[in-house]
Amino acid sequence: MILPFVRDLFADAERVPAFTRAASHLKEGTGRIALSGVTPTAKAVLLVLLRRAAERRLIVVVSDNRAADDLVPVLQGFAELTGAVEPDAIVSLPARDVLPFQNLSPHPEIQEERAAALWQIASGKAAIVVAPVTSTATRLRSPEYYTDLARSVRRADTLDVDGLLRHLNTVGYSSSDVVEMPGQYAVRGGILDVYSPEADRPVRIEFFGDEVESIRKFDPGTQRSSAGVDEALAREALRLAGQKLPIRVKFVRREADLFES
Repeated sequence: MILPFVRDLFADAERVPAFTRAASHLKEGTGRIALSGVTPTAKAVLLVLLRRAAERRLIVVVSDNRAADDLVPVLQGFAELTGAVEPDAIVSLPARDVLPFQNLSPHPEIQEERAAALWQIASGKAAIVVAPVTSTATRLRSPEYYTDLARSVRRADTLDVDGLLRHLNTVGYSSSDVVEMPGQYAVRGGILDVYSPEADRPVRIEFFGDEVESIRKFDPGTQRSSAGVDEALAREALRLAGQKLPIRVKFVRREADLFES
């Protein structure tokens, strides 16, 4: 719980004349404005507050991936302190470590983070996006392309199970007897286990016929089910240079395909 006087302290910054002028400028979208004379920590606070005051999504351009990794947790911390934006709505869109057609395998964590960020941006769930310069220069597809990659699985839904399995195979997941590693799925009767690297644990989807009876997380070590969830959002899996790279129970397609026009 955040104490009221802490949020009041940050609220005082929103009443500073220079801040209100900057927020009004951003809200109206009337062109460029230069702000200077603030420390790195103050910049992080002001970015979060500007997002709320301007009522617009922000893109924060930084020098490289390391700078993005340093800034995102600071922004998320101030987001929680001020209540100006949901911390989960602050995402990083890292630059790729290799070019799409270099015939080199990209770093899996970077690909995973990019896929998650692109889906959040396209679906309108990202409020502040922190991106290195080279990442902002990458050509992307339309937002509809990324949002169409998502599939939502909810309790009591009626699904074509065979169609879902074909989808998993198509996007790079591998079938296994037991799900122990990210990127695997397993089918046993009316139970489908899926493990995505963006999730903390794999999920177990139990069907009664074609109806989703339950969705539960489980421990890949003991295979014991734990907490139940109401929904799993399914995106396609990333795959580049023959390397399978699944994302959460949201699956995103090949990296090379994502950026071709």
